[in-house]
Amino acid sequence: MPRNRRPVPKEQRRDELVAAAAELFVLDGYEATSMSRLAKQAEVTPNTLYWYFRDKDELLVAVAERYLRALLHEHASLADRPLAEQFLWLVERLRPVRHLVSTVHSRVAVSDAVRSWHDSFHRTFEEIFERRLTSPFAAEHRAGEVAAATFALEGAITHDLDDTTTRRLCEITADRLHHAAALNPATSANP
Repeated sequence: MPRNRRPVPKEQRRDELVAAAAELFVLDGYEATSMSRLAKQAEVTPNTLYWYFRDKDELLVAVAERYLRALLHEHASLADRPLAEQFLWLVERLRPVRHLVSTVHSRVAVSDAVRSWHDSFHRTFEEIFERRLTSPFAAEHRAGEVAAATFALEGAITHDLDDTTTRRLCEITADRLHHAAALNPATSANP
């Protein structure tokens, strides 16, 4: 039974719930974490969770958004580094939560909320990384090239690659994007 607590501001309570969910989702996995178990971990009643989150997928999005904010904050200090270094940083930062990454991917097919967040995550980092290219892509070439880079990085995050292979994959992916952008540059008529 949850203990009696003093009143907590709504945003603080929401943050506490997201922190508890993040801990359980990372330690035990999304599927193994029931809303009842999460309520117990957060020392609230199960109904309290539904005052803050419509369902478990909305809670997953809140956890993922928490990681995204932390990534963006950390990334600000290395935004001027070469693209390969930024790719390696992202892979290294997301590997410890790789099963959370896999969960997001598995929920994309069944949850509009997760799909929307996932698409936004990709757009955010694709735009950040594209700014490091020597020239921007022509619109008709951007999607395929960026998708190939994204899949390479996701593979590096979710698979057990050694450090040398991971570093080389990041270098090859960055080189490929720079080369493709140079071959297919945006023109003033095609921004």
